[in-house]
Amino acid sequence: MEIIGQPRPVVLVVEDEPAIARLLGFQLREAGWEPVIAPDGLTALRLWSDLAPTLVLLDVMLPDLSGWEICATLRSESNVPIIMLTAKASDCDVVHGLNLGADDYLAKPFSNAQLLARIAAVLRRAHVVSPKLALDPAPHQRYPAQPTAVPASAQAPSQSGAVLLREARQIAGLTLYAVERQVGIRWDYVQALEQGTFSAIPRPLLKTTMLRYCEFLNVDARPVFAHAQSVLLAQPETRRSLRPSMLILSATIILLIILPFFFR
Repeated sequence: MEIIGQPRPVVLVVEDEPAIARLLGFQLREAGWEPVIAPDGLTALRLWSDLAPTLVLLDVMLPDLSGWEICATLRSESNVPIIMLTAKASDCDVVHGLNLGADDYLAKPFSNAQLLARIAAVLRRAHVVSPKLALDPAPHQRYPAQPTAVPASAQAPSQSGAVLLREARQIAGLTLYAVERQVGIRWDYVQALEQGTFSAIPRPLLKTTMLRYCEFLNVDARPVFAHAQSVLLAQPETRRSLRPSMLILSATIILLIILPFFFR
């Protein structure tokens, strides 16, 4: 619970993708922080100088200065904890970021649980107290990743598979069309997976499509398969309920064809 009159500690989020920035802002605010978004490097340096944030979450690929340049600048003037958040996850990129002074490196896509755990670990090493993380559930309890808008259905088990995929793609900053280009999965199939409308994908392709998309996003495929199974199990019942009417219609058509021959 936030104490009235006590300001929240500031986290500077340097991220040029609006969807990712909003998602990070929501997650941090829920954890007790006051996120401040910088869409580019120059804005980040100005805000850092003005606000003296407790923590910096820093993307690498920015429209003006790179995350590497910002990290080096901040580290030359301050010991503020810095966590790099980026899709550039090769060994050389990680080593380069750490050598420039970053305290940790988190590759996209990542879960809310992993982000909060890395923040807590970095702050422990820096001897900084987290605002709310110590009051959160036990470490073994998983934090559900939150979408930009948090519908009630996001907490329902039947929706968990689709929500996981959608959030992972949003955190990675990918559009449906970007996924199609990079993975070769049709954008409408990707949309069907994220919306839980699995019947829109041909049954012979459904399993391989789900596996490829889960592997691409580094998402556990088990909740996705469970969600798909729960949705698809109801469909045979619907088809069976249509069979009597189809039989009646077929019989009527046959009778209309045959009866004229008996009355000639």
